[in-house]
Amino acid sequence: MVEMGNGKVRLGIIGLGPRGQYMTHLYAGHPNCSIVALCDNVLATAETIAGQLGNPDIHCYSDYEVMLAKEALDAVYIAIPPDVQVQLACYAMDKGIHVTTDVPAAYTIDQCWELVNKVEQTGVKYQLSEQTRYWGFIQEWRDMAHRGEFGHILFAEGEYLHYAEWDYFIDPKSGERFYGSATAPEGRAVEKTWRNKRFYNPIYYLPHTLSPLLSIIGGRVTRVSCMGTRPQSYYVPNYEGRDMEIALMHTDNDTVLRVAAGFTSPHGPRGGTGAHWYHLKGSHRTVEWSRSLQDKPKMWSVNENDGDWQDMDWSLTAKGATDFTRQSEHGGADGWPVDNFISAILTDAKLEMDVYKAVETAAPAILAAESSNEGGTLKIVPDFREKR
Repeated sequence: MVEMGNGKVRLGIIGLGPRGQYMTHLYAGHPNCSIVALCDNVLATAETIAGQLGNPDIHCYSDYEVMLAKEALDAVYIAIPPDVQVQLACYAMDKGIHVTTDVPAAYTIDQCWELVNKVEQTGVKYQLSEQTRYWGFIQEWRDMAHRGEFGHILFAEGEYLHYAEWDYFIDPKSGERFYGSATAPEGRAVEKTWRNKRFYNPIYYLPHTLSPLLSIIGGRVTRVSCMGTRPQSYYVPNYEGRDMEIALMHTDNDTVLRVAAGFTSPHGPRGGTGAHWYHLKGSHRTVEWSRSLQDKPKMWSVNENDGDWQDMDWSLTAKGATDFTRQSEHGGADGWPVDNFISAILTDAKLEMDVYKAVETAAPAILAAESSNEGGTLKIVPDFREKR
């Protein structure tokens, strides 16, 4: 058991954009967490969120190095742009601070190795948050796989087709965000947001889909190839990025995966999961999630149900869900990583989504983006559990 301040994990939060603000309130609602410090490039933003939490003891910063030097922290949640979060995560881990970040964990293979090596060197915990693997129907499919009901899982696929009026630009001084247009507002000194830059290759967000699939089929991705549409949107004017990318992967336990990702072309909602959809084909059983709001999840099995598909009542709510997890966003999935992170620190337990699983979702995405830009070349995915 690790001794914490007042029996709670003393948490600092770095980055207070829309996601960071939401997660700050979520962590503040956890009974075993105490938020002691907030940090954002725009100090006024941190001060506003601290005021919303109603805790006068929360200290606010605009420099994370100053915050980490002054505060007695057990852990940090990092919500800065994910393409630059690894350096900060490793900086915090060097100070003996546990770290959690959101998807994707990294944007280069070297960054993947940096995360793994830093966890192994320091012994602190690193967790990847924002996980749809905690949905109830994913849990059901995982249990079915463990019982051998699928036979051998031959094929798994998923889609993350998430269109929105994204924040394409930000005023770095005030923090004001400009949504819906890939054309910079006239007369304003703005910068491109990370989404504006990184959605050039939407397949970077493959981890959202790959993580729950790997939790069911096991193993890791060993090879990946990817193709995408032209690097100029057909829907969003003046946006230089691919509307769609599709990765084809193979695992070390002989399952083929197909994952599609896109952010700049509208798509109809799935059944409760918004932008996410999943399908598994086994040698003996096949399952798939709802394709629309009017559709139901389905299962087909060899020599069962007169050979037809069976409608299923699977839901997003997982077994064992608490009030805390049920009330969180992403269909209740956001609360599980929070609870797992806090509990693992307090009891010195293993994390469910640790650094190895994190990079095993990030690396295929990184290489898929490279493959897409090269016209579909085949890439070999490193084994991060082996020393290089």
